[in-house]
Amino acid sequence: MSSHRFSFRLYACRSIGLTLLYLGLVWSPRLFAGGKSEPPSAKSTDQEMLVVASTSWVAAIARAGGAENIRILAPVELKHPPEYELKPSDLTAVSKADIILYAGWEMFAEKLAETAGSAKVQIVQVNTSNKPEDLKTEARKLAERFGTLERFEAWSRDFDRLTEELRPRILAAYPDRRAIVQRMQTPFAAWLELDIIGEYGPAEPSAAVILELVQLNPALVIDNYHGPSGQPIAEAARAPYAELLNFPGKDGTVTIEDLFRYNADVLIQAAGR
Repeated sequence: MSSHRFSFRLYACRSIGLTLLYLGLVWSPRLFAGGKSEPPSAKSTDQEMLVVASTSWVAAIARAGGAENIRILAPVELKHPPEYELKPSDLTAVSKADIILYAGWEMFAEKLAETAGSAKVQIVQVNTSNKPEDLKTEARKLAERFGTLERFEAWSRDFDRLTEELRPRILAAYPDRRAIVQRMQTPFAAWLELDIIGEYGPAEPSAAVILELVQLNPALVIDNYHGPSGQPIAEAARAPYAELLNFPGKDGTVTIEDLFRYNADVLIQAAGR
């Protein structure tokens, strides 16, 4: 009887040991699918680094910072990318990334952060704003992470030249600079040095708010293409109306420079109508 008990205990110990060994292999951080044993900075070249960006806006900032290998989760053709729902293929891409960039206001932000955490992938929150100084600040921060400061500096110089050329062209079309602006476009309008006499949104303005804004007699109404609601204000005030972009994608826009050229063209064309 004692011999049978000894054999049973030996078998049980061996079984437990094998089970623990199996679990150790499966859940080891270095062997877990998508796990990263080294930070992005340890890559030999930045071209090898896979950057996953939540939206085209975040991707454009990463590109300004010097990133080249970028995967965008929300399709660029979506009018309102933050409403995108992640697919299983997106989560697979996230697990294979070297670094994930997001703004934090995306509807899928929580799921993205959870996936990044479980896959041991670095995730960085990016401040999105279409004010040039804000864009340069965020792009520089990313360049420092990517190790691409020289590339960022070259981009920054070219971007400064572009904005210095565009702003006077836009303002020349609006000798009267009194503008009512959708809040998501306020940083851009403030950079232009427009006289922002009223704001609305991002929710659709009520009839009372529309009446109040119309009475301010604006010379321009700036709306947000990704959630427009200001056309009734412009029509009632008989003012030029311009829908501006925050997310690249429309009409082939990709970069921050594309975004600024597009918005400048829209504003100048609106003034001539």
